[in-house]
Amino acid sequence: MQCKFCGQTLPNNAVCCNRCGGSVTSVKKISRPEPRKEEMVFNIKPAFDMSIIGVRAFFMAVFIGLVASVTIGTLATVALSVLGFSNCTMAFWVVGAAFFITTFFLFLYIAKKNTTARKFTFYQTRMEYKYNAFDGKFRYLEYSSILDSSVTKGPLQKMSNLGNISFICVGSFHDYIVAIGDVRDPDYVYKKIMDLIEVNKNLNS
Repeated sequence: MQCKFCGQTLPNNAVCCNRCGGSVTSVKKISRPEPRKEEMVFNIKPAFDMSIIGVRAFFMAVFIGLVASVTIGTLATVALSVLGFSNCTMAFWVVGAAFFITTFFLFLYIAKKNTTARKFTFYQTRMEYKYNAFDGKFRYLEYSSILDSSVTKGPLQKMSNLGNISFICVGSFHDYIVAIGDVRDPDYVYKKIMDLIEVNKNLNS
């Protein structure tokens, strides 16, 4: 065979060229097995309860409608009165009603979209989650970074057996909170998560 660098004729079992010293053997890449992926233990999908979401949407729409009436509605009323239109106060209520209806249905749409997109998957050592429909990537939470956890239930959630599970976690710059909202049967789910974290802690100790 010949050296690919200088063209020197070499024996077939040569490792390097005796003229230029160049290597004549190709270095083979060593294929390393990929690390074993963890098996999923369970996952959680937040519940979409129309009664709770509807009440939240209503109060949000009332607030936005009032703010819009006081600001935009008042300006529209003054502008119409200057232009000589009669019954200018009607603009005050029309603006408020328009913002109320728009906010109410927009809130329902976003809440439905986010609830469908949110998913919390629990593995043996970490949790994988996606916050909302507008968050394009999955995030990870190692159980070892959890400092504290809790279950909270609002008045409306108690009526539907829903609750929120929150984790206080240590971060690179500051502590942060990961919350799972509107979990069905929160006490049972919380115990299930805590048991998994405890098992992981015992394995690593």
